[in-house]
Amino acid sequence: MITIVNERVLSGIKASTPIMASYIALGVACGIVLYDAGFSVLHIFLMSLLVFAGAAQFLAASMTLTGASVSAIIIMVFFLNLRHVLMSASISEYVKRRGIGFLTFFGHTLSDESFGINFSHFQKGSWTPEEALTASLSNYGTWVVSTVLGGLIGSQLPINTTIMNYALIAMFLCMMVMQFVSSAHMIAAVVSVSATVILTILLKHNIALVIATLIASFTGYYIENRRGSGGRQHVR
Repeated sequence: MITIVNERVLSGIKASTPIMASYIALGVACGIVLYDAGFSVLHIFLMSLLVFAGAAQFLAASMTLTGASVSAIIIMVFFLNLRHVLMSASISEYVKRRGIGFLTFFGHTLSDESFGINFSHFQKGSWTPEEALTASLSNYGTWVVSTVLGGLIGSQLPINTTIMNYALIAMFLCMMVMQFVSSAHMIAAVVSVSATVILTILLKHNIALVIATLIASFTGYYIENRRGSGGRQHVR
């Protein structure tokens, strides 16, 4: 039994290793940016521990620098993270038999990258909820430690984090390509990109990303649901 548990833990860590590596660079950059925005190292630690939202933490730093109110930051972070409802719904069928404690930790540590890894492995049929939780916790722990390290570095050294913007884009492109497992996923990706460009031009606001995400998610869901309904009708 212990051997099986250890194998699952190692398997989960191994699967998340590429993400953990990217989280170190991005987490350090996020910590530096947050410190420059006026957050203390303790505040950075608590934000990463309780919120755990990389893009939202970068957004919070940016809005703080522009003088946005606390309520405005909370509202924007809420809408930016609204996509997690859809991700949780998509992956819930694989972990729904676990207890409330398991689901609490799994839900809290679910990020875009953790979702991408776990959902891909679950679809292959050889992934367990324990491996999924290990992968998520590994990414979560790496992010928390890295942002704190970034805050400590930022408190001592002035560092230009421009290059991290390209690292963030590269990581998300990699995660997107990993999701191309069907035509529905590819259509959703095309819709997402198109909607993001169009809405950004029209709205000139970060809310365009949230709206585009919701449009693409519902598009993929609609296509998959139609296919499933068609298959069930055919069986009848």
